[in-house]
Amino acid sequence: MAATTQTATRCGCERPRDCVDRRSGRYLTAVYWLAVDDTRVATGAVSDRLGVTPATVTEMFDRLAAAALVDYEKHAGVQLTEHGRTVASELAWRQCVVRTFFAAELDLEFGADEGYQFGYVLPAGGVETLRGFVDHPRDDCCIGTDTDDCRYEAHAH
Repeated sequence: MAATTQTATRCGCERPRDCVDRRSGRYLTAVYWLAVDDTRVATGAVSDRLGVTPATVTEMFDRLAAAALVDYEKHAGVQLTEHGRTVASELAWRQCVVRTFFAAELDLEFGADEGYQFGYVLPAGGVETLRGFVDHPRDDCCIGTDTDDCRYEAHAH
């Protein structure tokens, strides 16, 4: 099958690195998965999810806030801004496409972190090609807050 033409991602970048570095994107994605109904996410929750110290999370929240990707208030946690939500959603979608492709087509299960890493480095056309193999419309989304049980579910728009 021929590769698809590269297209811009939903966050407006050809590759995620054009929007955010890999480490920052990992934190954005963690906040995305942890936020329920767009609620604020505690530093400790991100610390637990990523296996890093709360001080490291606080430092990253300060960086993400300076880049206008999150709204961060000490002791109140963090909330994604509109742009942060767009970037995080793209990264989460890429993670799910990659994990779904490998599970469905190659019977190979791997963790959320590996899915994130693969999804991050692939150009938009590469992710679209994988998505085509698993035949999920682009508007499908990965649901649930547990990325270790990341599955697609179609929803109406």
